[in-house]
Amino acid sequence: MTFTNGIPPSDKEGKKLFVSPSFLEKILKASHSSPDKEICGLLIGKRESVIEIMPMQNKAAYPERFFEISAADLIKSHRRVRQRQLSIIGHYHSHPSGSCRPSPRDAALAHEGQYWIIAASNKIEGWYAGKNGTVEGIFHPCRLVVE
Repeated sequence: MTFTNGIPPSDKEGKKLFVSPSFLEKILKASHSSPDKEICGLLIGKRESVIEIMPMQNKAAYPERFFEISAADLIKSHRRVRQRQLSIIGHYHSHPSGSCRPSPRDAALAHEGQYWIIAASNKIEGWYAGKNGTVEGIFHPCRLVVE
């Protein structure tokens, strides 16, 4: 299993996301159990630390190509997370027939300051949405610090 996207450990300037190996394993397991449809969920935490992953139902019209979380589910999740004094710091999803590289649709949905974890095959990569991203104009590679 590969949990990083090739960013050298010595990279001090790039974004980092601290995440438990068990969360990454759960994301991979979910993506393997749904090989033809994208799985999705929320990254819950504080700043650059994932404290919990929250699986969500993919409501997209074409779940084999896209993911979509319903507005009602998202509002409920925001309320529940705020009550615990945490934040939704990003999203995770799978690309069943692609790579871990964010798609143009991912870029259209991304908001600056969010972390994204994308699973494909037996690989997971981290991304950060910010200005002048090197991928799709918004995404920067993000080193996953597994602890």
